[in-house]
Amino acid sequence: MFDTPYVMKLAQNLARHAGARQAQIAKNIANADVPGYRARDLPKFSETYQQQGASADQRTTRAKHMTAGASADTRRTVEIGGESSPNGNNVSLEEEMVRSAQVKSSHDTALSVYKSSLDILRSSLGKGR
Repeated sequence: MFDTPYVMKLAQNLARHAGARQAQIAKNIANADVPGYRARDLPKFSETYQQQGASADQRTTRAKHMTAGASADTRRTVEIGGESSPNGNNVSLEEEMVRSAQVKSSHDTALSVYKSSLDILRSSLGKGR
């Protein structure tokens, strides 16, 4: 009956992106000692948001749900450049920790925006806190 406000959808997508990015960072850290492993990361949320363009209302919920005009897949990873160790692994634990802190900040921002939007919506309906 009622659609979710766009700002709340955007905050949800940012939180999902941050969660997926945190999972990739954890995978990089878990493979820090694997010979030949190349560190990967997700594109920035702003890049995936810009790629969505006018089709922002359409979201892919399953891999084969929509093909043409579907939203950018946030699970597409890109290889992170960096100096490789003698065994071919390029994971830097220090860089992964910095990325992890950035992702936490993005996730906290998304939750704050969502909570504020929810408070405004509740106030407008007269429900208060």
